[in-house]
Amino acid sequence: MEFSLSPYSLSLLVFAVIVLLLAVFLFTRLSKEVRWFGAMMIAVAIWAASDGIMVGMDDLEAMLWVVDVEYIGITLVPVFWLLFVLKFVGKEAWLNPRWMVCQFIFPVISMVMVWTNGLHHLHYQRAEVVEINGLFGLLTAKGPWYIIHTSYFYLAIGYGVYLLIKRYFNTKGIYQKQTLIILFGTMVPWIANILVVFQVEPFNGIDPTPHAFMVTCLIVFGGFLKVGLFDVKPIARNIVVESMRNGMLVIDGERRIVDVNPCFTKLINKKAEHVIGLHVSRLPFEWQDWERILESEDELAVEKMIVVDGVERYFEVSSKILKEGGRKYQGRLILLRDITQFIHDQQRLELQAKELMELNATKDRFLSIVSHDLRNPVHSLSQFLEMVEYGWVKDDEFRSMLPSFSKNLKDVSSFMENLLEWAQTQLKGESVEAVKIDLEEEVEAVVALFKNHLDTKGVQLKIIAGAPTYAFGDLNMMRLVIRNLISNAIKFCHKGDEIIVKLISKGSEIEVIVEDTGVGISKENVDKIFSSSFFTTTGTQNEKGTGLGLLLCKDFVEKNDGEIGVESELGKGTRFHFTIPQFEPKMASS
Repeated sequence: MEFSLSPYSLSLLVFAVIVLLLAVFLFTRLSKEVRWFGAMMIAVAIWAASDGIMVGMDDLEAMLWVVDVEYIGITLVPVFWLLFVLKFVGKEAWLNPRWMVCQFIFPVISMVMVWTNGLHHLHYQRAEVVEINGLFGLLTAKGPWYIIHTSYFYLAIGYGVYLLIKRYFNTKGIYQKQTLIILFGTMVPWIANILVVFQVEPFNGIDPTPHAFMVTCLIVFGGFLKVGLFDVKPIARNIVVESMRNGMLVIDGERRIVDVNPCFTKLINKKAEHVIGLHVSRLPFEWQDWERILESEDELAVEKMIVVDGVERYFEVSSKILKEGGRKYQGRLILLRDITQFIHDQQRLELQAKELMELNATKDRFLSIVSHDLRNPVHSLSQFLEMVEYGWVKDDEFRSMLPSFSKNLKDVSSFMENLLEWAQTQLKGESVEAVKIDLEEEVEAVVALFKNHLDTKGVQLKIIAGAPTYAFGDLNMMRLVIRNLISNAIKFCHKGDEIIVKLISKGSEIEVIVEDTGVGISKENVDKIFSSSFFTTTGTQNEKGTGLGLLLCKDFVEKNDGEIGVESELGKGTRFHFTIPQFEPKMASS
């Protein structure tokens, strides 16, 4: 076997090196989006180098061995070409791992058919070496598999060209120039290859396809320099999209996912390849609520709450109909902008505004109480004592009015006690000093305190307690709550009415119930009892009150991890109830 290095052979080998260098450039300097093109260039380099060696050989057996190597490049070129074009025109939905693996099945079969051709002669039935102008070529009689392989080859190339032509007419500006450059560069080697397949003179036995690829390389390289062939799309697109802080989701007309960005994959905790091609309903969202977004003919934006890693987060979801050029596509671009911090800030501002309004209402009520409910009784007493001092009131008149003044002073004293407690909690805050509390004992102490008042009004009071009822809370706060609730019940009872205080153990809590058969409360006032909307009512014997005590009860119960409520029906009585944690031995150490 002789090997002669001719200018033609040398040009092919040099070209193979140039193509490999260009492929290295594509892999190292540009993004992964164009690496399929780089892979195709490597396959072309194998094809060209093998052809360069073959034209300098005159031995059939050696030439057939080189053909085996050459077909590694020949069979892979259409696959890499098609994958590149699909990526370039935006058919990412097809590029899932399973589909791409399937594309390599036919090339592998073709390689095996070539490598085992001596056993079946299905690829080429016979082959012989021919000499043309000092160059050696392989002239073959085509077998049935050669026809199948060639058909697949041109179908793949043809479909890629069809996608590029379609993209050319559906785009404008720089995208059209990019597509046109690729189309023009593509047509040169395929035309040359057609001349070889149909053994058109002077290419009968000599393959000009590798040289034609040199023209393609020059055209594509010129595209790099002139219009940034791979610098605008998809390179710039990926840099922008992948650096976005908003989640991006692209769906087609069938609601299949065709593209996502890293922010979105992080949001759903899945890799892009695991969601591309899926129906949008298979995403871990409640998509039933998103129908309006997906079906709207207009661009819109809505707020949605999405649970991410078990945490509720808020997003502004905007939907845009996809358009390219003058054509409207049946697809959508959905962007998810995280507005959780904004929503939390807004909620915080609303809460602060509400608290400020309540503080203003509290301040106004405080001034009203001090100016009216406190000033008036004290002013009346001052005037009366002045009249006594000047002798304008006789002794018998003075003695007859003492019970009334005594009652008024008790009301003022009770009011002052509540007012001071309330002022302390509202203006300074109140710390809870939890201790073990014998609730039955505390209730009995309060009942003893009000015994004269109960006897005077003719009201019966009964205590019902089961097992020992020990609570865990602030003693002073609980005393005030119990005292206010019982005092309030006595205030609105007539002679013969009954008050029942129940202490009920309920698991980890104790419920305290104070119910009476008194006059009851209107529904309008029931709704105001525990709000900042103070109101004043008088008891069955004109006892005065401000509603401040009940507001204190609510505040103190809640500070002790309990809840308070009221039910009442006008003319039938009222039922107040609150809960407090039940004492457990382990609480003593804490």
